[in-house]
Amino acid sequence: MKNILIIGAMEEEILPLVSDGNYTKHETKPYTYYEGISYGKKLIITVSQIGKVAMSSCVQHFITFVANSDLFDEKKIDLVINMGVAGAISGKLHQGDIVAADKLCQHDMDVTGLGYEIGLNPDLPSVYIDVRPLVIDAVKKAYDALSCDYELQIGTIASGDQFISSKEKRDFISTHFDPLACEMEGAALAQVCAANDVDFLVIRAISDMADGEAPLSYNDFKEKAIVNLTELTKGTLKNIK
Repeated sequence: MKNILIIGAMEEEILPLVSDGNYTKHETKPYTYYEGISYGKKLIITVSQIGKVAMSSCVQHFITFVANSDLFDEKKIDLVINMGVAGAISGKLHQGDIVAADKLCQHDMDVTGLGYEIGLNPDLPSVYIDVRPLVIDAVKKAYDALSCDYELQIGTIASGDQFISSKEKRDFISTHFDPLACEMEGAALAQVCAANDVDFLVIRAISDMADGEAPLSYNDFKEKAIVNLTELTKGTLKNIK
């Protein structure tokens, strides 16, 4: 049976998922997590807290925990899914739409002073970390099976430890990385998973347009975005082989 780790940066991003199933809540330090069997997979669902450092720590903790715990017959995590909200960079997106990343980058990684291109971590071969096509295929199949009032788009997601709420910063990210959306954790998850040879998926619902109206529209649309995201995540889990 596959072990799938699902992480939200905030509790409200995962609660609709765990409230719809039979999960056991484990109060452990430093992470509380929910564990149960659904769609023929063992799911571990948790909250990382916000930001790249928090996400990196959470992913590595559970990869190591499963590898060494007697609670799991299979001593590895097969797939890590990050579900949450994001700001739109592309003008083709609307609030409530969903982006599944086929590659991720860090828009706030800057070692240009040493001659590296913007966004490149000198320890990595590329600015971008790719998602396996088979994982993206599972998302596409899930979307095709649903009757949706939102669009699914596949493309780049850019991550950084910033809530983007100005046109100037949005234009900077668009010019240098050309992503569909931006958020605060996904690329960190991708880097840790790639280092551990674990498949990953970052799937984000658009809550705001990453502009001067972002703080207000984020609060207005976050709940709807999470509903859409939960529906598509469930369908994706059914399609993971």
